[in-house]
Amino acid sequence: MGLTLWLVPSAADSARLKKIMDARPTSQSTSDASYPAFQPHITLAALPDPVPSLAAILAAIPETQHALPITFDSVEVGDHFFRSVYLAARPSPALFDLHAHVHSALHIAPKTLKFPHISLCYINDEDAAAGERTRYFQALKDAGRIRGDGNSVSLNCGEPEGDDWMSGFELPEIWIARCEGPVETWTVERKIALKGADIGRGKFV
Repeated sequence: MGLTLWLVPSAADSARLKKIMDARPTSQSTSDASYPAFQPHITLAALPDPVPSLAAILAAIPETQHALPITFDSVEVGDHFFRSVYLAARPSPALFDLHAHVHSALHIAPKTLKFPHISLCYINDEDAAAGERTRYFQALKDAGRIRGDGNSVSLNCGEPEGDDWMSGFELPEIWIARCEGPVETWTVERKIALKGADIGRGKFV
């Protein structure tokens, strides 16, 4: 994948969401390639070769860009390793404006499929063919982790005996991430705090 730009929730909200991401069905064993650990994020841009300079990337992010709130529309089972099971986020005008601005400033064509979405797990094709993506999704439903009203969805990120419902969160940072090789070897090269960001705590319940 190369160098990418991620919109990332706060550490507190990331920790909450990782309780969902760490869920595992118990009915099947899977290959080592499935369920790698990764930082929850929305991919804002995938940068082609030759990669723009760091100065150009930083210049493409508006200095006045505020932290972006998002809400969750649905939980979807996908058909690709990087979209195995994911949260479809509501496409707000502010989010689309930033997406368009960054791509225009860097003179690149968008390659962010299903934008905006937050992947909950990565499951390889072999395990997916055996039904693992569906099993992961069903395990969340069976555990009462998903609650929807037809227009939006919330996730229970609490411990097994408690409730901690999340219907969205704020995206207070953009990370420049190098996504090469196995997922768990990906590295973050730069973190950019957005204006008005409250990185220390989550916004939504």
